[in-house]
Amino acid sequence: MKRLLLLSLSITLLMLSAKPISAQCSDAGVCQLGFEHKEVKNKKIDAGLSYSYGTSGKEDDVKFHSVKLSIAYQLFSNLKISAILPYNMQSGPLGDADGIGDLILSLTQNIYSDRRQTLSFIIGGKIATGDENQDNLPQLYQSGLGSNDLLLGLNYLNRNVLVGIGYQVAGSRNENSINRLERGDDLIARGSYTFEFDELNISPQLLLIKRVGKSSVLDLTSTEEEFIDLEDSDQLQINFLVNFSYALNKNMNLTAEIAFPFLKRDVNVDGLTRAFTAGLGINFLF
Repeated sequence: MKRLLLLSLSITLLMLSAKPISAQCSDAGVCQLGFEHKEVKNKKIDAGLSYSYGTSGKEDDVKFHSVKLSIAYQLFSNLKISAILPYNMQSGPLGDADGIGDLILSLTQNIYSDRRQTLSFIIGGKIATGDENQDNLPQLYQSGLGSNDLLLGLNYLNRNVLVGIGYQVAGSRNENSINRLERGDDLIARGSYTFEFDELNISPQLLLIKRVGKSSVLDLTSTEEEFIDLEDSDQLQINFLVNFSYALNKNMNLTAEIAFPFLKRDVNVDGLTRAFTAGLGINFLF
């Protein structure tokens, strides 16, 4: 009980100290791959339910709510399959929109593993199951990005230290009526260390996101259907995340996450901009 109170206090202090500047906790999906720091022995299924809240800040004043279902199945000792499906809700001065978000599927293969370290390769996809053109609202209000993307990752875990790289190959131009967005690819690098306190784990993480190539949108000044590249849409972004996990028992974990940026990208037409992001969840292990 004392450790649970410590977890609650830590989350509260981090929320109060977060600065209202743009954060992209999940850049189009690739940084959701390989977030696990510790494999749970003798557990084949990890099913989770989580809720996250975010805001775009005063400039756009859009609020984001997301309920996410996730499941991972240890198919073999060195092979795991995972799925993540969100339901997203957006509201702001221009209107409200909600719906199923984009489905993320992944396959994690351990390349090498011993008592101290694990090297794993991840391949997956972001499937455009979400609507990117609801009520003709801007992309910022949409539940999906409207493209089918390829996700690749490589993670190295040595006891409590996790380092990894990832790449997201962006799909084709979407059908949003306002900007017809075509994103550039994303390259990410991450580093994390897990502090263990009996049932409580705290994992600070630094995430570098580099947009490879500029994003392209519809040229609203042209009478023809022409597209232009957006300057500064390929800048580097650096985020700081803290993940919390508290083991209620052998089959149930409480989780929490908070994120804010050290360095932000000036142009975020893809609608992933957040002034503040925080989430809570629960995982069931079988």
